[in-house]
Formats: sequence, structure tokens, C-alpha cells
Amino acid sequence: MLKSATLLVMSISTVAILVTGAIFTDTQSVGANAFQAGTVDISTLPTTALLAVDPMAPGDAIVDDLTVNNDGTLELRYAVKSTTTGSAVLAGQLDLTIWDEAAEGADANATCDATAPGTVLYGPADLGSAAGTNVVGNPTQGDDAGDRALAATASEVLCFKVSLPLASDNTYQGLLVSATFDFTAEQTANN
Repeated sequence: MLKSATLLVMSISTVAILVTGAIFTDTQSVGANAFQAGTVDISTLPTTALLAVDPMAPGDAIVDDLTVNNDGTLELRYAVKSTTTGSAVLAGQLDLTIWDEAAEGADANATCDATAPGTVLYGPADLGSAAGTNVVGNPTQGDDAGDRALAATASEVLCFKVSLPLASDNTYQGLLVSATFDFTAEQTANN
């Protein structure tokens, strides 16, 4: 019996040591894990009235530059659509040409030349349409042919030229058309 009592006391002592036994421990926290979603933010300069000629005669042309800015924190790609209001007949007669000012080569100086270089983004073709004409890329989501990419905080200069062909006849006298150029941007990452 003494042996049983001794074994019982030893067993209880062993369990007590296991339950109350002290061990060294340490904890390390890794805090300040901050996450911020990126931004897609396209802007243009100027924001209105890029091109205007009043009155325009057959053979006239106007060229002006437009700066496209990526004011966001993500790389973006963009497309441009030209939507016209007013005379559809004149919109179909006016020729629009768009090119990257950098394509002017040695003449590239952020001021568009009167003559488009050999490689253009659009045209010469119709100014646009009431339903909208994709003149640079395609605003449909995803990487489409002709879409332009801009790195975060980058910019580029596009040249816009509108001309009334010299062969334009009396059909176009006094007609008025207005065009709006819509720039649609989306992220390039994971898209």
C-alpha cells in the first residue's frame, strides 16, 4: 500500500509540474500593414475648344496640340471617341487626322507641325459621327488595337488636324458641326 500511495503522490506531482510548469515565451507583432488602392485619372490640356475655325473655306486646315496626362498612380491605357452634333454632312466631309507629336522625329518639340508624319493614329478620315467614332483605340474594356498606354504621372502630346478638302463644293456652305473628343481610360494591370 505504501508503494501505491508513493506512486499516487509521484503521479500527482508529475501532473502538477506539467500543468504549472513555466516556459519561456515571446511574441512579435508586425504592424502598420497599410494598403491603398491605386487610381486611374486621365486629364487633358486644353479641356475645351481644342480646334475652332469660323468661317472655314475649302482648302483650310487647322492643327493644334493636346496634352494627355495620367494624373493617377496606376499605368493606364486610353481610347478617344469623336462624337459630333450638328451637320452630319459636314462631319463626313471634314477630315480629321491625329498623330503622336513624338512621331514628328527631329521636329518633335511639343508643338505640332502643319503636316502629319508618315505614321498617324487616325485619318485622314471623317471628323466623327452622332453615334461616336473611335478615332484612337477602342473604349471597350480590355487591351484593344490602337489603345494608348501612359505610365503613372506621365503625359504625351497628340496633334489634331481638321481640314476641309479643297474639292468641297457649295453643298457644304454655311453648315455647322461641333465635335466632342471623349478620352476613356482604364488600368492596364490585371486587365
